Amino acid sequence: MIDLHTHSTASDGSLSPRELARAGKAAGLDVMALTDHDCAKGVDDFLDECAAVGLVGVPGIELSAEVPQGQLHLVGLAFDPHDPALTAKFEALLDGRAVRNRAILRAFQDNAIPLSWEEVRAFAGDELVSRVHFAQALVAKGLADDVKDAFARFLGKGALCYRDRFRYSPADCIAMVHAAGGVAVMAHPLSLEPDLAALEPKIADLRDLGLDAMECFYSTYDVETTVALLRIAKRLGLVPSVASDFHGAPKPNIFLGRLPVAPDTEARLRALLRL
Repeated sequence: MIDLHTHSTASDGSLSPRELARAGKAAGLDVMALTDHDCAKGVDDFLDECAAVGLVGVPGIELSAEVPQGQLHLVGLAFDPHDPALTAKFEALLDGRAVRNRAILRAFQDNAIPLSWEEVRAFAGDELVSRVHFAQALVAKGLADDVKDAFARFLGKGALCYRDRFRYSPADCIAMVHAAGGVAVMAHPLSLEPDLAALEPKIADLRDLGLDAMECFYSTYDVETTVALLRIAKRLGLVPSVASDFHGAPKPNIFLGRLPVAPDTEARLRALLRL
C-alpha cells in the first residue's frame, strides 16, 4: 500500500517524523511520503526511520498556492529537500506564516477573546505554528467544541479571526518543485472547486503549467467522487495519487493504510516517483 500525503509535528501533525514512519509501517504501508506544510524540516528524520523499519520513504511538502477562489494545495514529492533555491523559497513561506500568526493573535485580542501566544505555542512545541494549533488552544480553553468548530467560528477563511498570508502562485509552486527534481501533485481537488464540471478546466490549466498528478484516492472522498476524479485524471493525462492526509490527533478520524489501490495505479506512482 502507498500513502503520499501525511503530516508530522514539523507542521500540524501529532506524531514526530520518526513516529510517523513507524506508524506507517505498522499500518501496512510499503511507500509513504511526509508532506508537512511549507517546510521539509522533518524529512531527514523521517527518511532515516523509514529505512530503519523497511519502508520506502518519499520526501515531500504541501504548499498552499494563491488562487482567487477556493483553496489550492499542491504536494511536492521526491525532490531534493536540501536544494538551496528550494530551501530559500520555503523560508519565505515560513516568514509569511509568522506574520500571519501575529495578525491572528491580534485579531483575537481585538475581539476580546482571551488567547495568548504561550497557549498556542504549547501545542506546537518548537515546530511551525499553524491555525490547527490556535484551534487546539481554543478547544483546551473551552472556547470551541473541537478543531472543526474552531475553524468554522474563528479560523477558517472568512471567519472572525482569519488572516491571510503570503503564498506563491500555482506556476511558481510547480516550477520550484520541478527545479529541485520533484513532481507536483494536486491535493484534495475539491477544495479548489466542489463542482466537478467546473473543476476539470481548472485542473487542465494546472496540467498545462506542469502538474504531474492529482489525488483521486483521498480519505474523505466517497467512491463516486473517486471514480469521477479518476476519469478526469485519465482525460487530462495525470497520474492518480493516493492520500490519507493523516495528521493524527488533530484529525482523529483519518487513518493510515486505509486506501488500497489497484496494482497498476501503484506501479504508475512508483514510476512517476522513480522508486
